[in-house]
Amino acid sequence: MNYKTLTLTLLLGLGAMQAQAEMTMNHEGHDMSQMEGMTMAEAGDMTMTRGIITRLDEANGKVGIRHEAIANLKMPPMTMVFRVADPALLKDLKVGDAVRFHAENPAGKLTVTAIQRG
Repeated sequence: MNYKTLTLTLLLGLGAMQAQAEMTMNHEGHDMSQMEGMTMAEAGDMTMTRGIITRLDEANGKVGIRHEAIANLKMPPMTMVFRVADPALLKDLKVGDAVRFHAENPAGKLTVTAIQRG
């Protein structure tokens, strides 16, 4: 194996390891099997979580939020995209807004059911 081939092989291997580590870190602590089918009664009261809007997609009913830990979903802090139960929830919000929101996991689809500036 020549020097160029060895270098390329090492770089590709390191890139793959970094991508795997980032993916693991972004979703560490998720246990989707425990969250599926969770009802409000099981989640307790309507816990509000603080976050910052990073992306708005009103046409598709989605919102990106950099959030603190979501207690009722046992989810660590991260940035992710959620569905919204009603696209009207996103009215008057913009990227960069500080918000408080409630998320649930009906049928395995993480969904914001309430959101307010805050």
